[in-house]
Amino acid sequence: MNDLSIPILILGIGMLFVVVALLLVLRPLVVSRRRGAFECTLQRRGLVGGTSWQHGLMRFGNDRLRWFRAFSLRVRPEVVIRRVDLVDVSRRRLPAQVEGGEDSYLLEFSLRGGREISAIVDLVSGAALNSWLEAAPTGTVLGDAD
Repeated sequence: MNDLSIPILILGIGMLFVVVALLLVLRPLVVSRRRGAFECTLQRRGLVGGTSWQHGLMRFGNDRLRWFRAFSLRVRPEVVIRRVDLVDVSRRRLPAQVEGGEDSYLLEFSLRGGREISAIVDLVSGAALNSWLEAAPTGTVLGDAD
């Protein structure tokens, strides 16, 4: 390599680093700016079979919930919960882990096919999610009595 190609290579790597950093910062801002977004921690299965809690943003839609992982370059949501697939949603209040902290809700979504998804949200987001579930048009939720 000649003397001129090394600074250009370093400049190219530096610019790539800046672009990736901008994507990591701008993506959560774009997702959270839309209406109906709230912080949510989801329990996910790992590649080797264990489970872990991952922080992210969940966003309401007309007929589905979309969950985006907090630090990811993916533009599309990683988990989508369609309203028609919901069989049951149980909600349990969790006490604050730290003194002076806020309580939260543990939500357990039971879906068609026996699939279950667990999420932790704050009290306000839990109430909003409950309103979203109750506002479903008649007949669009499997456990609907009408």
